[in-house]
Amino acid sequence: MRRNDWGQFLIALVCGIVCALCFDIAWLAPFLWVLLVPFFVVLFREKRKKRVLGLAAVFCAALFLCYYAAFFMLDIAGRTGDMAGAYLTLGWLGASVLQGVILTAVIFAGVVVPCPAFLRAPLMGILWAGAEWLFGAGVLGLPCVRLGVTQWAFLPVVQVAQLGGILLVSALMVTVNVLLAQGILARRENKLKTGWYFIAAVAVFLVNFVFGMARIAQPLPVPDVSVAAVQYNVSFAQNGGQGRFEKAIGMAHEAAGEKPDIILLPENSVYGSFMEEDALRKACADITRESDGYLFLGVYGIHGYELRNSVFMVTPEGNVPDVYHKQRMVPFFENGYERPFDFVVGENRGVFDTEYGPVGTMICFESLFSDVAADTVGKGAQLLCVFTNDSWFVGDAPLGRHFAQSAVRAVETGRYVVQAGNTGVSAIVTPQGAVTKRLASNTDGIMYADVSFVEEITPYVRAGDWWIVFGGAVVAILWWTQRKKRI
Repeated sequence: MRRNDWGQFLIALVCGIVCALCFDIAWLAPFLWVLLVPFFVVLFREKRKKRVLGLAAVFCAALFLCYYAAFFMLDIAGRTGDMAGAYLTLGWLGASVLQGVILTAVIFAGVVVPCPAFLRAPLMGILWAGAEWLFGAGVLGLPCVRLGVTQWAFLPVVQVAQLGGILLVSALMVTVNVLLAQGILARRENKLKTGWYFIAAVAVFLVNFVFGMARIAQPLPVPDVSVAAVQYNVSFAQNGGQGRFEKAIGMAHEAAGEKPDIILLPENSVYGSFMEEDALRKACADITRESDGYLFLGVYGIHGYELRNSVFMVTPEGNVPDVYHKQRMVPFFENGYERPFDFVVGENRGVFDTEYGPVGTMICFESLFSDVAADTVGKGAQLLCVFTNDSWFVGDAPLGRHFAQSAVRAVETGRYVVQAGNTGVSAIVTPQGAVTKRLASNTDGIMYADVSFVEEITPYVRAGDWWIVFGGAVVAILWWTQRKKRI
């Protein structure tokens, strides 16, 4: 292999690693709008299809192996014993290979499929978005590696998610990178064409940026409902979460003294048969009577001889009118290790009626799925609450990644999002994605804040990810039109 060939593979490798780092390094993430340009330059310059496939495979291997290395930050030895390392290695390799194959195929198709040059960038953007959609499909869905999520703190560029979800942000990022790569490659042939590619790339970015600034400038409803999220910081990995209920209830009583309208206790705060154990319900009812507000709490236990991961609501009068059972299970971890029961999947979205408006709930892993949040809002939720227990992770990086997903759900749905985490992240996110309150991870604390119930429905909630199909059809029609002209 020639030195130049090794250089191509090195560029693909480095670009894949840098792309993975953008999910964890906030200051680096905005540069992802241009950081993939070298990778696309070497792809489009290469004429050999096998080499294109190889370059795409190297990029994807670097991206997914680096990203999913976070699996090794999971402490599951208490549940799997000496097999923990083997399970984590299998999960790391399995997720990397499965999603790597999908994205490799998409990149390869985007490069080698014959099409007019002006359609190459939108084609690649739509194909990439389609691949990211597939990452979350089916029972093994794991929609973590979505380029748009890296932009969650870069508020102007992420506002377009209200139109087409976070996948639209990913598509725009890829489109800009491809246009810039095309401009660089066209320098030797036609300087005028180079200029048009650069102008198109800048235009795509600026239109998106200006749209985002305009949306951020719109005033939000005045927050008028007070919430308190309890972060009791009891690790499940070290002691199975022993003492979490007693500590959670004690901190909830402390929060009740401030008379918030809503108190949130994270996922798995209670272990047991909540509706069958009077002592559990009485302890929670005492809190709501003291606060004269609502209590939402995560319950892990047996309900009607079925293992459920649930959220219950307790009213100011101490009643328990409704429950939400988790619908999106973590592959293998919530259907495999729990014996003699596996988790039973819930049937209905978690929308609870309160005197302030409907409250939508998502449990932990579910906040990674745009469709779960959009469907919950479509069912009437005017406030979204995420209940999570990320204490299985050692380190802050996975907690930050998880919270980034909740932040983009706020923009997609146009709702305030309140996240209550056992060890963190506990935070408030506005419908524009701004974080107004956040507790430090791996600390005890009660987060007090005010939120608004929002009635407006975003285009994304109405239409979901169907824009990918529509966009693909438009590209196909334009390609066919150009082909007919050439004939």
